[in-house]
Amino acid sequence: MFRNLLIIINVVCLYGCVSTPNQPANNTNLTPTGKGAYILCEGLRGNNNASLYRYSFSSSSSLTVQDYFTAANPNLHLGDVANDFINKGDTAFVAVTTSGTVEIFRISTGKWINRITLPGTNRAAREITIVNDTIGFITDFHTNSLTRFNPATFEIIADNIAVGYAPEGIIATDKYVFTANSGFGDYAYEHPEIKAHNISVIDIFSNTEIAVIPAGPDVQSLRIHPSKSKFYALYTHLPQFMKDDSLGGIVEYDAVTFSELRRWRMKIAKNFNLSLTGDTLLFLNNDGLYILPAEGNHQPKLVAKSAINEYWYGVNVCPYDGTVWICNAKGYVTNGELLILNPQNEWKQERKFPVGVNPNGVIFFDWNQ
Repeated sequence: MFRNLLIIINVVCLYGCVSTPNQPANNTNLTPTGKGAYILCEGLRGNNNASLYRYSFSSSSSLTVQDYFTAANPNLHLGDVANDFINKGDTAFVAVTTSGTVEIFRISTGKWINRITLPGTNRAAREITIVNDTIGFITDFHTNSLTRFNPATFEIIADNIAVGYAPEGIIATDKYVFTANSGFGDYAYEHPEIKAHNISVIDIFSNTEIAVIPAGPDVQSLRIHPSKSKFYALYTHLPQFMKDDSLGGIVEYDAVTFSELRRWRMKIAKNFNLSLTGDTLLFLNNDGLYILPAEGNHQPKLVAKSAINEYWYGVNVCPYDGTVWICNAKGYVTNGELLILNPQNEWKQERKFPVGVNPNGVIFFDWNQ
């Protein structure tokens, strides 16, 4: 969304879950059993219009036609700018940045169950990782810190764990947490004295930063390999060079030694992902969707082109049928779309559904196991 969330905000409006003026008249059959997915739409900053849509693999209607979160929770909104979400069992955690909260709801029903509010003022929950049943971490890119919480009790265990400047993406192994310190892009470029454009490594047992790994300008997103033996960091380019022929890239690291293994340079947007087996990288830019085999000496391949004036904002791989789900934010200010592509059929678009403003990610679930 042109990275407008990475501008230093002097005044933060703490919206949280608030009343909604128009309630759906009927909430029947919104929670079919079986396999499904949630699509998170971050909304626009200051509009309190983050939303959640639910997809069912067994329902004939497939996707809810309105904000599922509000339909399942009358008088509640998800909040202002929902940047990330993650699930642990039947519980989902949503990082709502401008609200400075993590909203927690039940996967099976969509019902809100609790909230983690980051203490103090000027807090900005950006992304979440869950290590195990009792350990989770939240990045806060206004206070340059992490918050440790218990995913079972929703209690904050430790706050203001110092990392680099403006941490965004976060991943974890059993021993370490890694944060992508973007430095607010151009701000870090103009202030080389701050710790940014790198990755902080935090020891889980001591809650302290033990290493800082070089990455690249405006490093934003991290992905862990399924084996947890290596991980990937995505850096874009500085916003001031957006119109120039400036390259970002993806860096592969050893998750044990923290050493850099490989680096690919290309034009790239914020969000990327791994295939289910971890052998292929999927990433987006203004052209559309690219794939890049992570083993061997390969070049990125454009497999699906985006239309003019579209912005593909997120990419996920469905674990049930191998389809690739694209979050299409269009022009950032209107409702977006969910596009479902089939890599087994020449990456053709098989389905398309309308969703909310700025869709950015998907989580898949099967709550009838």
